[in-house]
Amino acid sequence: MAAGAGGGLPEVFRDWIAAQQRVSDLRVEFRMTKTLPTLKESVRSVGRFWSYVDGRFRWETGKPVRSVLVFDGITLQAWEASDNQWRKLDPHSSSMRLWMDFLGGRKLTESGLLRDFQIAGLTEMKSLTRVILEPKSPRTRRNLKQIELQFDTAEPRLVQLLVRQGDGGSQTMDFDAPRRMTAADREVVPPPASPSNP
Repeated sequence: MAAGAGGGLPEVFRDWIAAQQRVSDLRVEFRMTKTLPTLKESVRSVGRFWSYVDGRFRWETGKPVRSVLVFDGITLQAWEASDNQWRKLDPHSSSMRLWMDFLGGRKLTESGLLRDFQIAGLTEMKSLTRVILEPKSPRTRRNLKQIELQFDTAEPRLVQLLVRQGDGGSQTMDFDAPRRMTAADREVVPPPASPSNP
């Protein structure tokens, strides 16, 4: 499979982006492995991710929970167990834009992705396709070296996301198949309160 005419995304990647526009609310379990140059051994944890058709999402890691990232459609907030405080983040900042697109799912586009990244590698296996993205901006590459994605070619489904950081560290997330939400899952991220209903 070629990377696409004019240096575009591989077909499986385009199919996955298109599929994000059609999926219903879903929940995904994942396993995360984190490496740091200062650590001799990797740090492993589990996580959960809820994604809603209106763009809201919740991403949490640890059991018990150690970190949370929540977007209610307006406000993006992060929480860490180490300081036990919620911090507001700017969902429109360049550092958050890609993650917002990946996590929210519906705003990710081929043109938007290729505006900031170039295809640095493509490997096709029997049932998986691996795509490596590199930031075009030298400034971004100081912190983010590469993003490697593995897709289940048949579904298409993202099965692994590997982030190689500028400091030599990395984060790898291995995703289970998505599941439909239960009634309890739908309450995990309430919509933002309207002025008339605080």
